[in-house]
Amino acid sequence: MQPAVSIIGAGPAGFALAAGLQRHGKSVLLYSHPTHLRHANHVKHNGHLRVSGLMQGSANLHVTSDMAEAVASSQIIILTVPSTGQETVLQELRKFSLRQHVIVAIPGNLFSLIADMEVGCVFETNLSPYSCRMDEGGLMVMGKKELVFIAALQQQNLNPAVYDTIGSLFPTGLKWCSSILEVCLSNVNGVFHPMMMLMNAGRIENTSGDFLLYRDGLTPAVANAMLAVDRVRIQIGDALGLRLKSAVDISNECYGQGFTSLVELAQSSPPHNKLRAPSSLENRNISEDVPDLLVAWHCLAEKLGIDAAPIKAVIVLAEMATGVDYFETGRNLRRLHLEHVSRAELIQRFGPVQEKVAQEKLVQEKPIQEKMAISSSRL
Repeated sequence: MQPAVSIIGAGPAGFALAAGLQRHGKSVLLYSHPTHLRHANHVKHNGHLRVSGLMQGSANLHVTSDMAEAVASSQIIILTVPSTGQETVLQELRKFSLRQHVIVAIPGNLFSLIADMEVGCVFETNLSPYSCRMDEGGLMVMGKKELVFIAALQQQNLNPAVYDTIGSLFPTGLKWCSSILEVCLSNVNGVFHPMMMLMNAGRIENTSGDFLLYRDGLTPAVANAMLAVDRVRIQIGDALGLRLKSAVDISNECYGQGFTSLVELAQSSPPHNKLRAPSSLENRNISEDVPDLLVAWHCLAEKLGIDAAPIKAVIVLAEMATGVDYFETGRNLRRLHLEHVSRAELIQRFGPVQEKVAQEKLVQEKPIQEKMAISSSRL
């Protein structure tokens, strides 16, 4: 039987989603890039994927490094690579005709705007459904979200059946947003991660990350700095006509929690308060969240006439600490193909023009056991 889903990205997020889909009756093909085989090789050596934490047991997964096989196996491609790896994957995907395919980027970070190729439809989420880590072929699932934010680049043209198909792929509820910019602005990793990393940089380097990033590193002073970034993020949403919630409220919505402050979340949230800090600043908390979230937010703020000084300060500090020019390498307006779009055009294109769709699909909870079928006639 042909695999129902092809997952591109054999990291923790990809393996967790593959194991969850397989457990609920889906046939899955997992693609690992030939230059990023560490986790795939461990799993192959062990003969199976060991799963612990919220999911228990083992999974026998079909892993390939042949992109042609992955594209031919299913019309549904789920992209779970970090956004820093999306360009590499795009170079491979551009070799194939994808007019009949659906791509779901988890998370997207405005993948739709850099994917300059013809695809049937592209969806983006704000976060991955699972909080997980991998070590030597073992997957530890520490948390599962109750809700993930999602949108399509051109969702007004979609057949409603596509929403049901996409919903069947997720172990969570889906909050359908009005645009991919709303989804990107709802990826609160941009609020949490860079500030915690930079304000704990000395501790990270002196201890090789021997502390708990949230519980020990998100202190009241760090929280105050994070709130300054969060206020700019919300102002960007306001300028676009979007009603964005605070970072702590979005986290509460995704995890089904009720914390009233960032510090309380850091101390008491099970998916967060046991996370160890990275061993160095060379980590996706900086290398992904600064260029692919904060740079994009800062550029959008400037286009909309918003003072984004707090976000700029974080980007500049990250550049000083790492020596990387994130304003140049990140998802700036040029890379997002928005450089020549006016403020009015930006609002018209990405504002809440799909409010009716978003309200109708506000929270969609589809059991993952539903039968899934998709064809080109649905796109």
